[in-house]
Amino acid sequence: MRVDSGLGRRQDGDAPVVLTIGNFDGVHRGHQALLDEVRVTAASMDAQTALLTFNPHPRCVLDPARCPQSLTTVAEKRDLLAHGGLDRLVVLGFTREVSSWGAEQFCDLLGDAFDLRALVVGHDFALGHKRQGDIAFLRDYGARHGIAVMQVGEVRAEAGAVSSSRIRELVSAGDVTGAMLLLGRPYFMDARVEHGKEVGRHLGYPTANLSIATEKCLPQAGVYAMWVRVGGRWHMAATNVGYRPTFGGDRLTVEAYLLDFSGDLYDHDVRAVFVERLREERAYASVDELVAQIGRDVDQARRLLTGVAPPSL
Repeated sequence: MRVDSGLGRRQDGDAPVVLTIGNFDGVHRGHQALLDEVRVTAASMDAQTALLTFNPHPRCVLDPARCPQSLTTVAEKRDLLAHGGLDRLVVLGFTREVSSWGAEQFCDLLGDAFDLRALVVGHDFALGHKRQGDIAFLRDYGARHGIAVMQVGEVRAEAGAVSSSRIRELVSAGDVTGAMLLLGRPYFMDARVEHGKEVGRHLGYPTANLSIATEKCLPQAGVYAMWVRVGGRWHMAATNVGYRPTFGGDRLTVEAYLLDFSGDLYDHDVRAVFVERLREERAYASVDELVAQIGRDVDQARRLLTGVAPPSL
């Protein structure tokens, strides 16, 4: 997959593209429906598939107090899109200047950057300053410039419309199984294992302390059954997301105990995949009570994950 930073000018020899635009945070089932249409349309036009996304999220620039946490970091999004077969990804740095672009100007810049044959958008899509570039504008612009414009309808699940905001709500509430239904895959995070206080090691359950991107949406504090991929191999894990209340902790940590694993994990990059929330985080009257509960958590995670195939992520 070709990855570009910013909208440049197309070069001689650049292939024609079918483009979709958006934040694509989570690359969820609604986004996947858009990408399916992009692929079908591109195949019919002998064109490449392309996606334009933004970093940071526009709301983080225009309304910082309401900046949403990310379901996928830019790197995670890039990985998901590459595995989905996307030909070209353009990451546009979102600034106040970009937010001032009118719809006509924005579309002209797209024409400069791409040999654009078709644009695929969602049911509520609009671009440009004050969302001037709605579907009616885009179809008129497309008719004037020889660009086909397709609109994909809303994708719904049993819990309602599929959206990044709804998935954030589910993840933040610890409902990782509900989030999985809307994502179309388990919720995951990529992290590096860093040195911690080694509390788990002293308790007999050495954990990998995961360094998580600051913008990443973390599930509600609690204990989770997970799969953790290290060096291409998946391992069952029981993971605590929280503050270590038994020890008076005040810093949020993500600590994964990998079942049946031995070895040094420090400075390894891992992918941690949430499967199910086992319980809430709570303080215990003694260390012995905590150790006994950790043992039960590990047993429950093992029962839950045994016989289940690791994710294809």
